[in-house]
Amino acid sequence: MFKRIKQSLENLAYAGLKPQGGRPAQAETRPRDSAIGAWFESKLTKAGPSDPLYLSNRTLGQKLKAWAIVGIPVTLVLAGIGLVLFGVFDKTAPIAPPPPGLTNAQMAEKMLPDLNKDLHIETQHDLEVEDVHVVVGAPGHLVGIAKNNTDHPIPRAELVFDLTDRGGSRQGAVSTELKDIASKSSAPFQFAIESPAATFALVREVRVR
Repeated sequence: MFKRIKQSLENLAYAGLKPQGGRPAQAETRPRDSAIGAWFESKLTKAGPSDPLYLSNRTLGQKLKAWAIVGIPVTLVLAGIGLVLFGVFDKTAPIAPPPPGLTNAQMAEKMLPDLNKDLHIETQHDLEVEDVHVVVGAPGHLVGIAKNNTDHPIPRAELVFDLTDRGGSRQGAVSTELKDIASKSSAPFQFAIESPAATFALVREVRVR
């Protein structure tokens, strides 16, 4: 392989030179080693253009083809640089904020258009439970304080509570009754409950009679 390459280079260097009185050397006949070797040899022994002015005598198509080989990559590179400079690939561009959402009043009006806006739920403030908690034991107890906010005594009141465990699961409901609560005074209460898992108590209802 390398011997043939060397021979080809020598043929190119000494092309056209013949010894005086000698006979042209006959081409050495030898089998080709491979297709790759034959391709390489053909490229080395390929004769160049015989016209010394072949660059000036090229056709317009040949000139355009030569310029396209160089001009297209340069144009693509310049176009990419221009896109980067103008921020086309900038991912940190500010994003427009989302449109404002509906207010609670607008949402309620949309979901319940026939709702009476003058609806008013009456709640009593005559008697309020200031404190209530569960005392764990066997049995457990519900302990708390109710306060009379009025200027007159409350002869009778019923308190209803929901019981829950530590995880918030409902354990049932209990109630107690208070009597003769003086005006502007507090009335403590305490009673046993039958729910061993009860840990917290929530006021469900206060009925004043």
